[in-house]
Amino acid sequence: GPPRRGYASDLLSALVNGPGLSALTKAVGYSVLLVVPVWHNTLENWSWGAQFALFFVVDDFCRYWLHRWYHKSEWLWRVHRVHHGVTKMDSLSLLRVHVLEGAVKNFLIALPFQIMGLNHTVIAVYLVIDVLKGFWHHANFKTYIGPLNYLIVSAELHWWHHSADRPGNNSNFGSKIALWDWLFGTAYWPRGTWPEAIGVKEMENFSTDYVRQFCSIWFDDKSLIDRLKLRRPKEQEK
Repeated sequence: GPPRRGYASDLLSALVNGPGLSALTKAVGYSVLLVVPVWHNTLENWSWGAQFALFFVVDDFCRYWLHRWYHKSEWLWRVHRVHHGVTKMDSLSLLRVHVLEGAVKNFLIALPFQIMGLNHTVIAVYLVIDVLKGFWHHANFKTYIGPLNYLIVSAELHWWHHSADRPGNNSNFGSKIALWDWLFGTAYWPRGTWPEAIGVKEMENFSTDYVRQFCSIWFDDKSLIDRLKLRRPKEQEK
């Protein structure tokens, strides 16, 4: 709620990334996607369920590797770092993302499917599931699904991905299917425990100002940490 540090900024981010710019970019991206000509109706004779299953698995696989790339590439990390700047998990924190982050996820991954004649409602239904999943992963209450963590990315796994400490923050890159993390050695599930600290090490005072969050991508981690240390007294006064 409002007493949480950065709540007002996250609310603004929610408005921008929800019905604002994000919705606009998704609408534009989706509209552009629809005008891309179908080169070959590869999927035309597939049932809706088969099309959805194919898109779900392939998209999730691509998102897993994209997410890992966001953490390994310095420039992509600067963009993704805005989301990891949250220090308290709640559903609103889901929408603290840089507006540049969604282009690949919402357009490029789906492009080959458009070319192959994917039913357009498949993507629409998938996006609804994706949003609901995101709210669950970031909600400020703890849920347990036990052995299903080997199959499904749960809030329990995703909270560890947001941990300020390793190995948690270098694991659990999956979006919905946990199998990728288990197959490629990036799964981390200390059963029955949750991370003590959320965020990025030494960036606990990550700016709560939306414009500064947007501009933070100009700085690498060391430079940003130095700037945050200089601002720390003013932040603590608040």
